[in-house]
Amino acid sequence: MLYNSILFFVFFSVIYSIYWLLPEKRRSDFLLISSAIFYVIASSTILNGLYFFFHFLIIVLFNYFAYFKIRTSAKPKVWMIFAVLLNAINLGFFKYFYFMNRILFDLTKYPFFDEVPRILQISLPLAVSFYSFQMIAAAVDAYRKPEGDVIGLKQYLSFVIFFPVLIVGPILRTKDYFVNIGHLSPDKDKVIRASYLMISGLIKKLLIADPVAGVIAPVFSNPGQYDNLSLVLAAFGYAIQVYCDFSGLTDMARGVGLYFGFELPENFNAPLFSPSGRELWQRWHMTLSFWLRDYIYFPLGGSKKGEWRTYLNLIITMTVGGVWHGADYTFIAWGFYWGVILAFERFLVGKFGWNDEDSKSKILNFLRIQFVFCLFSFSAILFRANSATKMLQHVVGLVTNTPNYLSASLQSLGFGWIENSISLVTGPSPFILESMKNIEKIGYSYLGFIVFHWIQSRKDLLLKWGRGKDWLLVACGVGTVFAIALLSEDSGACIYCQF
Repeated sequence: MLYNSILFFVFFSVIYSIYWLLPEKRRSDFLLISSAIFYVIASSTILNGLYFFFHFLIIVLFNYFAYFKIRTSAKPKVWMIFAVLLNAINLGFFKYFYFMNRILFDLTKYPFFDEVPRILQISLPLAVSFYSFQMIAAAVDAYRKPEGDVIGLKQYLSFVIFFPVLIVGPILRTKDYFVNIGHLSPDKDKVIRASYLMISGLIKKLLIADPVAGVIAPVFSNPGQYDNLSLVLAAFGYAIQVYCDFSGLTDMARGVGLYFGFELPENFNAPLFSPSGRELWQRWHMTLSFWLRDYIYFPLGGSKKGEWRTYLNLIITMTVGGVWHGADYTFIAWGFYWGVILAFERFLVGKFGWNDEDSKSKILNFLRIQFVFCLFSFSAILFRANSATKMLQHVVGLVTNTPNYLSASLQSLGFGWIENSISLVTGPSPFILESMKNIEKIGYSYLGFIVFHWIQSRKDLLLKWGRGKDWLLVACGVGTVFAIALLSEDSGACIYCQF
């Protein structure tokens, strides 16, 4: 149940209306019940939703017990490790069981492993990646900084299942959620900001990400059949799509939170205006990046274990981030790729004093931003590929797939007569590689991508300028409704919902 669906609009309208009519002391209980209902109906089927909600409650109860012991027992470290292992095993079983089985089959070729997916059917619980990371953070933070009152079970459950962030994040820490408690009164400023976030999210998702998805999907499905220009454009197109899809849904999630009075952490800050890979990952999916830093990179030793250990820690951390995104060799390759880039940047900074921050030269800064965008777009091939085989086809095809590549290959092998024979039936040049259709949509989407990056980089100034201009919000809302009605295409699934 995505934020741009009619079902969510109906659900939200009912919940929002009742929420603010209730006495303040009852709102948190109502929001908890609403989040539980959301979890059930947002699953693939109601039956699956009920089953996984029961599983979710059991996992939360074990986690809360561990959290309580961390805060009250004499051996908090034991219970912290228990909580981390519990969530890692739960996430690993549901998300990586088939992948580990496939690795075993690839290594041994033992037929049994090939039969396991048909013998054992495992469905992925809704939001398991997000709530697992939230509860790991809660346990580790409780161990590192045992401050403040012990959170009650009902409060803990409310934090974990809070429905605005359940599907796509941001990944909350306990401080992000509980700092709002006690400040949940109706607020015009929050409603206005929430409305702008909803407008922004709808435009990004429906008018930029979804149209691009339809253009590039055929290329990623069969990269060997397309020329190298189409393969390059597909990579740039997916970089635009994944930003607009994920940041758009995050905008809507933050907007929904604001409607209920909750200030949620920002997840994107014009990330592809970054002059370095390090800065990119400080501004892209920020709550995940900081989670990986605090709970993977720092425990590994961070930069305190020596030069080469720092490089290794960066590679391990980003590879773990890749695996979190999906159970496939492609995600391992994606994470490793970015780990190597970050390690190399660190090497340049340490050995040659290279400045990886904004340059005083606007031209140099522009070139660096474009270079990082190209690096990101290349990584989009690894991230989006349907399989490791197609990922390699796409990467190799960037160089080899000239429009007449197949024809030239046949001629060089002495099989030109095959093309000549087939051309008698099909017409000239039967082996010319296909080209991407509707390329102009990539151009339009890129303009929208630039506009929203500029808006993010100037959001404080724009909010200040728009304060008190209620008519501007109404105009933007009406314009968005008309634009969606006239220009939107079939809405695709959320990219990050699969994670």
